[in-house]
Amino acid sequence: MASLSVSHLSLVSPPRFNHILSSSSLPLLLKYQTAKASGSISASYRFSSGIDEEEDDHRAAGGFKEAVALFNGGDYYKCHDLLEDLWNQAQEPPRTLFHGILQCAVGFYHLFNQNHKGAMMELGEGLCKLRKMNFESGPFLQFEKEISAVLDFIYLTQLELAACTDDFCIALDQSERSYQLLGGYAAGQRLYCLESDPNDIIYIVFCPERSYGTGEPPRVKLPTLNASGEHLKEIEYNGLD
Repeated sequence: MASLSVSHLSLVSPPRFNHILSSSSLPLLLKYQTAKASGSISASYRFSSGIDEEEDDHRAAGGFKEAVALFNGGDYYKCHDLLEDLWNQAQEPPRTLFHGILQCAVGFYHLFNQNHKGAMMELGEGLCKLRKMNFESGPFLQFEKEISAVLDFIYLTQLELAACTDDFCIALDQSERSYQLLGGYAAGQRLYCLESDPNDIIYIVFCPERSYGTGEPPRVKLPTLNASGEHLKEIEYNGLD
């Protein structure tokens, strides 16, 4: 059993982005509430309960649709809870997909709670599972690319923040060890905020208190998953190489 301890997270606003963060005024886009008692996210494996296949597929498709809405609305904690249930009940190949998206949701939970090391590690593990699916096209491949871009963005901005020496930088290779080393430099500090453009596309922006350069701060699109239950059904016929 794999276990990840976190504090309870919920959105004050409905599962839509109603407040946009900026590097200047920094109004809250996501308002988190942390419970006094810490909770835990746990993953466990269970065998199929023998539910009729058609009914089970319908339930999975409905649950997946809700999980996608939660992810795209920024409610990463609730998204994790729902995906964990789907993951526990699923068989391959959807099982690996659910696990990958689940870990990405946990990664963004960490990122917006100033746990940069946890964010890089969870996003990295989630990305590995998405790549294992060998998507060639479609919304899941696009999601995989957006997660990869965010992971690179966090890694590079953490390098910039660390202002590391050339020798130290050369030793870092985006491995798990690299994430652990870099993530500790600004643990607990708010480094990333959210902004939207005129087309309502939301970006993660590197916005530490200390200024880094005079140009536009680095940014990357906040990933969204534009997949449906039909897309989920399509991959059920694809094996994992």
